[in-house]
Amino acid sequence: MNVHTNITDLIGKTPLLKLKTGIPENGPQAFVKLEFFNPTGSVKDRMAFYIIRQAMEDGRLKRGDTVIDNTSGNTGSSLAMVATGFGLKSILTTPEKTSQEKVDLIRSYGAEVIICPTEAEHDDPQGCYAVARRLAKENGYFDLNQYDSQDNVESHYLTTGPEIWQDTDGRITHFVAGIGTGGTFSGTARYLKEMNPNIKTIAVDPEGSVFADYIKDRRKTKGHTYKVEGIGSDVITGALHPEFVDEVITVSDRESFNRARLIATSEGISAGGSSGSVAVAMERIAKTLTQDDIIVGIFADGGIRYMSKCYNDSWMQENGYLPAEVSK
Repeated sequence: MNVHTNITDLIGKTPLLKLKTGIPENGPQAFVKLEFFNPTGSVKDRMAFYIIRQAMEDGRLKRGDTVIDNTSGNTGSSLAMVATGFGLKSILTTPEKTSQEKVDLIRSYGAEVIICPTEAEHDDPQGCYAVARRLAKENGYFDLNQYDSQDNVESHYLTTGPEIWQDTDGRITHFVAGIGTGGTFSGTARYLKEMNPNIKTIAVDPEGSVFADYIKDRRKTKGHTYKVEGIGSDVITGALHPEFVDEVITVSDRESFNRARLIATSEGISAGGSSGSVAVAMERIAKTLTQDDIIVGIFADGGIRYMSKCYNDSWMQENGYLPAEVSK
């Protein structure tokens, strides 16, 4: 029988699907890796499973312990799911901008969720990052700390990179992914560049994030609030390895959300706002490439998590991303 004994057996080996929206007819082939095929519906399953499994194997974690981290939503559900599978408890801190669908999904796995102000800066004691670190220290919880964990990077070096290489028969020429913690991008890019140093790696950052300036010239700037979830940051993370980034493309909230909606209605691919960001970046670089090139982008999660956000006409109009006459 072809059966599995644990939900974590289904993590990874996600499919590549051809993307047509925004790609010139006589241009490169473009594919997106659909990470919403993972058990909780996002790329973060890979990282959460790898970090927790490593900690269980080397004795840093045991059944009954509590794991904590901050999250924009996807890591939260992944951590909660994996923790449940290993007999662990989980606590997640998240900003107010996180969609209600994501918060409810995290709670559905039995995790505790603490909502923190979106506007709180990285080191603000009330912000989700600082609250998670404080609670971990005060209570002896295992701190996943996805922002700085090198196991985060390693999880993608061992899985996401090899999968893309194998599924394109080693023909990939350009890799495109958003940067949230930097783990997905850095681990995948590292593997691909080891296989072929000529592969171009393009990072995608939202307007308002601090990553773009840092990657370009190592300047640490002050970011500002943006709406897209899962990518970008107000602090430079330890999981980001800028030496593996060849180019960084900045995409606005408006572009991201409207592109995600367009792909859903034109190709039937329902993905999150950050996937819209990646698709916009893929279009920009595709205009400069030939039929001999192959682009692979990461679609980190599915659109079902954003029914109250970018797939909701009223929310889009209230935030100025959609003309009022579009409402049905």
